[in-house]
Amino acid sequence: MDETNLTNNIQSSLSLGQTKEQIYANLLNQGYSIETIQSNFKTLETEEHKEDISKQTVRIIVTIGALLIGAGIFSLIAANWQYIPKINKIIIIITSMLISYTLGWILKEKSHLDKTGEALILLGSIIFGGGIFLVGQMFNIRTNWPDGFILWMIGTVFMGFAINSYAILALSIALGFIALIGHPFELFTGSKYNSF
Repeated sequence: MDETNLTNNIQSSLSLGQTKEQIYANLLNQGYSIETIQSNFKTLETEEHKEDISKQTVRIIVTIGALLIGAGIFSLIAANWQYIPKINKIIIIITSMLISYTLGWILKEKSHLDKTGEALILLGSIIFGGGIFLVGQMFNIRTNWPDGFILWMIGTVFMGFAINSYAILALSIALGFIALIGHPFELFTGSKYNSF
């Protein structure tokens, strides 16, 4: 058996649930040396490490892409904000959030494109937060600005647990930190209530 077949044999044995000790015993009985078996195990570990790195790279790129798309959508809406009627503004916010959540869920759960689905759901969470501040500004809701971050954090915590996403939970932690820093700042500056 050549090196490639030996590596494939070890990999299939591991997938069947055999322990390393069992695999070593079987291969030693077949006449392989310990050094050969160890080098094939190291080859498998190296390949798995490369796969993990490539998966992490894809996740980072897709997440950055979702953030840039979200920033682009908000920039487009902000540039034309004063010309859009209030009802259309609300429709744009809710529709874009629901489309992002729905497409993300379909890609994650139905198509098994986990990274792309999570990135779209992250985009939906960003749109949700932006919507909180835009609606507050539209209707001149008088409150402390960190309260908007608390509402945003609550929504992202629920979404993060619902789809079991570390990226969304990390966003909620960052939002909670901003709110935690913001409330004492509001107390020390003496400003009572501001619109979002």
